[in-house]
Amino acid sequence: MNIDGKAVLITGGSRGIGRAAAQAFLEAGARVAINGRTQDSVARAIEAMGGGSRLVAAPGDVATAAGCEAAVAAALAAHGGLDVLVNSAGVFERRPIAESDEAFWDSMMDINVKGTYFCSRAALPALEESGAGSIVNLASIAGLEGYAGVTAYCASKGAIVNLTRAMAIELAPAVRVNCVCPGVIDTDMARLGFSEDGTPRADLDDQAEFHPMKRVGTAEEVAKAILYLASPDAGFITGAALPIDGGVTAGGH
Repeated sequence: MNIDGKAVLITGGSRGIGRAAAQAFLEAGARVAINGRTQDSVARAIEAMGGGSRLVAAPGDVATAAGCEAAVAAALAAHGGLDVLVNSAGVFERRPIAESDEAFWDSMMDINVKGTYFCSRAALPALEESGAGSIVNLASIAGLEGYAGVTAYCASKGAIVNLTRAMAIELAPAVRVNCVCPGVIDTDMARLGFSEDGTPRADLDDQAEFHPMKRVGTAEEVAKAILYLASPDAGFITGAALPIDGGVTAGGH
């Protein structure tokens, strides 16, 4: 997967799947701009990854169009262009419909959907100029199937799946657009999201039985799929929604 020297922006790159993706692109030789909500969170992530000239900060709150534009502008200022955008920033929270208010709905949709849309919009001129631009969005198996107790999350990730398809058609052939649809992945967000008392869980072992593979996934496994979809090796793939779910959406549950 020839990513060497490519300019990449990863939203939500300071933690979880985004952080693993940033590491994967870095190891593949890319120049990576890390986005997070605050300068401090981005600085900590870059320090933890070893720093260096190929890692740059691109902070911005992607729940707003202005924050998306700020993140993309920082990446462009550092890279001088952009070849790959990974829209990884997102939130997950279980909450039944009866307990979901407008603020909760807006927060879920702003971060998960608005952020993906407006980061893509801001990055589009640079991606088109690249000549081989690629966008990889983070959806979920909750964007392919419905699950009780996470209706707002399902709505947001379903939007990402169809947004990916629509963007792929509109932006072809200049820019490829795909998404990954992970099952339960062992990240801090999942450990908090599946918590019953508001504190991160020690593990997600009880989620293993939900997957035919009898385990949860790792952020690194998702990162490798993102790297592939962004690479020239996937040059004839656009509009795809790739499950990385241990067999869940095959009907194994």
